[in-house]
Amino acid sequence: MNRLFLPIFMMSLFSTSVFAIEPITDANSVNKLIRKIEALPDGELLNLTFKSKIDDTFQPMLVKVPDGYTKSKSWPLLVVLHGLGDGPIIVPSIDSMVQIGPFGRGDMWYHGIGEQDVFECIELAKHIFNIDSDRIYLAGFSMGGGGTFELGLKYPDIWAACVPVCGTMNNLDLVSNGMNLSFWINTGSEDRVVPAKYSKRAYETAVELGFNHWKYTEYEGMGHSFWVDWGRIEKWLLTKKRTTSPSSVSFTGSTPAKAYWAEITEKYDCTKQARIDVKITSQTVNIKISNIADYTLYLKDAPVNLSQELIIIENDKQVFEGQLSSDGIFNRKLDTRKTDKVCAEQP
Repeated sequence: MNRLFLPIFMMSLFSTSVFAIEPITDANSVNKLIRKIEALPDGELLNLTFKSKIDDTFQPMLVKVPDGYTKSKSWPLLVVLHGLGDGPIIVPSIDSMVQIGPFGRGDMWYHGIGEQDVFECIELAKHIFNIDSDRIYLAGFSMGGGGTFELGLKYPDIWAACVPVCGTMNNLDLVSNGMNLSFWINTGSEDRVVPAKYSKRAYETAVELGFNHWKYTEYEGMGHSFWVDWGRIEKWLLTKKRTTSPSSVSFTGSTPAKAYWAEITEKYDCTKQARIDVKITSQTVNIKISNIADYTLYLKDAPVNLSQELIIIENDKQVFEGQLSSDGIFNRKLDTRKTDKVCAEQP
């Protein structure tokens, strides 16, 4: 893929320095870095190396410190995922938020240990900076655009908004997970590497689901490029905050998988995805499940009154009426004999 945003390129284009910081290995080195941050000039780039808790290897992370950064207030965080064959990237023109560019273990497509690397970088950024957990944004280019679709929809309750650029969404069933999460999809009409149709089909699926909070921009004449209108995107991002307690949750995933206050803990067929749709109206919780043998609702985090009685309806059948305990946990374990048989038959 295109290597536009390697640190060397940014140094030459923006006439700025990339500060190399001694490797982060423990809490003491994190504290040393925190003391250095506010002394740096505005908008500086840091080329960090940290010892991963995943496997004790040293991994890179590119960081952009926003203009006027001070630890006395909380800041939005923009996580930017690079393309295939590239190194960590950020968006040079965005100055209003902390930015990090994880390496994601290179060409892992942000799966497995690559996914874990992204979240370890986020946790590290939270230790270094004063980050507002309700304003964490995800963006990415090419392979990173695909990672933005996947990680955004796999963990919809983490992000405030997502911006995939020239990416592809392979599993369109996951689009329904974006019921409470805003996406602005960007692509180029002349992209020959990842044609626009692969982004557009995700948007069209969202439109069919009635998601008016999803946006789509196809730049006429643009090829495979990260050079989109980041000025407009930045303003849009700053209007978005994470949804924390929605009245409706739609979630498709494997197990265990949790979004907001609904968790899929076991499914019948290991080869297929499970799906749960939950809608709360007043004190009635209406649930639709598919390929689910065990699920849990954490209704203390949902818009219900736990001091009053609840009615829970599952697949059009009432399964509970009464008052839950103060922890608000409702667990429903269905017959798992079929689960054991099907899963045992899988290679």
